[in-house]
Amino acid sequence: MIASRLRNPQTIAGRLIVFSIFYALAALVVACVVLALIVANVVRDQVDQRLSVQIEAVRGSIKIGPDGSLAVDGNLDGPPFDRPGSGWYWQVSTAGKRLTSSSLSGANLSNPPQPVDWRNLLTGTPRAGAGRDNRGQNLHFLTSQSFTAGGEVEIIATAPRSALVMPVLRALLFLVPAMLVLGGLLVVGILLQVRYGLSPLRTLAEKVADVSSGQSRGLDEPQAEELRPLVVEINRLVEQNQLRIAETRLQFANMAHGLKTPVASLYLALNDDADPTGEARLQVERIDRQIKHHLARARAGVSAAGFAPTTQLRSHVDDIVAMMQKLYVDRQLTISNQLDETLSVACATEDVDEILGAIIDNACKWANSSVRIAGAQDRGEIAIVVADDGPGINSDDLTDVLSPGVRLDETVPGDGFGLSIAKEVSGLYGGRLVLQNMPEGGLSATVVLPKPTS
Repeated sequence: MIASRLRNPQTIAGRLIVFSIFYALAALVVACVVLALIVANVVRDQVDQRLSVQIEAVRGSIKIGPDGSLAVDGNLDGPPFDRPGSGWYWQVSTAGKRLTSSSLSGANLSNPPQPVDWRNLLTGTPRAGAGRDNRGQNLHFLTSQSFTAGGEVEIIATAPRSALVMPVLRALLFLVPAMLVLGGLLVVGILLQVRYGLSPLRTLAEKVADVSSGQSRGLDEPQAEELRPLVVEINRLVEQNQLRIAETRLQFANMAHGLKTPVASLYLALNDDADPTGEARLQVERIDRQIKHHLARARAGVSAAGFAPTTQLRSHVDDIVAMMQKLYVDRQLTISNQLDETLSVACATEDVDEILGAIIDNACKWANSSVRIAGAQDRGEIAIVVADDGPGINSDDLTDVLSPGVRLDETVPGDGFGLSIAKEVSGLYGGRLVLQNMPEGGLSATVVLPKPTS
C-alpha cells in the first residue's frame, strides 16, 4: 500500500516531493559515480606517471655489452621498487636476457600478450596492461619497447592493482557520507521548497472558503503570477453567480407581488353577499397561504444553492424584536435578546429574517408575559433558542405543528405556515428546528444553522 502511494501520490505536494527526491537521489548517485571515476582516472594517471619515470630511468641506464650482456648503470631500486613482493617491479628483457628490480626477489614478470598498438610503437609511449606476479598479486603493467644496436629491448614497470583501487575506496569513504549529508540537505530543501511553493495555493483555498462562507465578495490579487488566470475565472464565476441569484430573487419578488395583489383583491371582493357561505373566501385564504409557503421555499432554495453570505445575528434579531414589540404593543411583552454580538451564521440575511421572524412571532403569540432569545456555538453550528412562558404544546403535537398549515388553536391569528417555513428554510442550509416543552412551562424553539467557515 505504501509503495502504491509512492507510485501514485494523492496530492500535488506529494507528487512534487516524490519526484524531486527520486530525481535528487538519482543525481547524487550519478555525481558519486562520476566523482569516483574522476578520482580513479587521476590516481591511474599518477601511477602511470610514476611508472613512466621508472621506465625512462631504466632505459637511460641500460648497458648492452659486445657479447650481448645486459646491465644497468647505477641503482634503480629506489622506493617503492626496493620492497620485495610490493608489486612495484621493473624488468628489462632482450634476446633472452633479463634484469629485474630487487623487489621481484629473482622472479620474472610474464608480460601478458597485448594487441599491437601502432600508436604506442610509433610514439614510443608505454602500453598499459594487467597481469599477476608469481604470488598471484594483481598488477598494473606499463610496457615500453625500444630498439638499440643490440636489438629490441622490452622494459616493464608494474604497480600493485591496489595502488589504483585503494585511493578510490578511501575517497569513497569520505565521498559517500558527504553525499548522504548533501542528500539530507536536499530533501529538507525540497520539503521547504514545496511548502513555500504551494503556499499561494493554500492561501487561495482559504480565500475561496471566505467567499463561500460570505466573509468575502471575491478573491484578491494573488501573489503568484501563475494563479492570476484562475483567480480571474473564479471571480468571474462568483460575480455571475451573485448576479443570477439577484435576478432570481427579483423574479420571485415580482412573482409574489403579481400573485398577492390579485389574491388580495379577490378576497376583498368576496363579501357576505358574493360569498354567503364563506367557502370562496376560505379557498382564497388557502391559495394565499400556499403562495407564501412555496415562494419562501423557492427563495430559500436559491440562497442555499448560491452565494451564502455571513449574517450577524444580534443586529438582525434586534430589528425583529423592535418590530414585534410594535406589533404586540397591547400585550406589553418583555422580549429580551441575549445573543452575543460575535455570533454569525452562514445564511442569507433575508432567510435569517424569515426563519427567526417566524419563530419569534410564534413565541410572541403564545407568550404570557416574556420571550427570551439566546444563542450558543457548538463546533461548526450556531444554536438560537427562542423561549416563551406560554402554555406550551401537547407532546403529541410537537411534530405535527411543524407541518404546513397545521394550527392547534384557530382563535389565535395566523395561517399555520410560520414554523413549517422556518423548518424548511433552515433545513435547506443543513440546519434544523426543534420544539421542546420546558419544565417550568412554556415552549422553546431551537433553530440550528451552520457557522461561517473561518
